[in-house]
Amino acid sequence: MSKELVDQIYDMLEEVNDPELGIDIVNLGLVYEVVVDENNNVQIKMAMTSMGCPMAGEIVADVKNKVARSEEINDLEVDA
Repeated sequence: MSKELVDQIYDMLEEVNDPELGIDIVNLGLVYEVVVDENNNVQIKMAMTSMGCPMAGEIVADVKNKVARSEEINDLEVDA
């Protein structure tokens, strides 16, 4: 796992805000883990601010859009 790539992903995730709170998902503590395997496949484990969060789809889509910008990443999975 590349620590540099993990750090870059966390930087990208800090650009994703919870639309209701206006605070990024990293500083809200919603991102539990970022795992990068030897093939640069990425798995992001995260939660929402509440069960049944009405903005969950928008937040996950924003995570995928921000992180997919990196050309180093081959596959991206978000578990929310």
